[in-house]
Amino acid sequence: MEQLLNQLDLNLKELYRKALDADAILDELQNKGQARHQAIFPAPSIFRISSQRFMPYLSETAEQVSAIRQTQQFNTATLELVVKQLQLLHKTLTDFRAVVAK
Repeated sequence: MEQLLNQLDLNLKELYRKALDADAILDELQNKGQARHQAIFPAPSIFRISSQRFMPYLSETAEQVSAIRQTQQFNTATLELVVKQLQLLHKTLTDFRAVVAK
């Protein structure tokens, strides 16, 4: 269990810097009158929250990992959801960086 939690934590740490950088770029774009999107992941989504920035999504995922760590219990559905959220964040941040780099 500890190895699994450590792997989830590593993913969260990796995404943290990317999300901060992406949110800063979104702030710049919005200040220029661009980035008029309503949410990063429109409804319906695997996330409970809806935001124009990446950090709230990462925070939601981190809270779920923290809850698993505190209780030292998880069910398969919760773990699957966390993994899907991490995968979606990785993919979307990678795609975002590719588009912005052009």
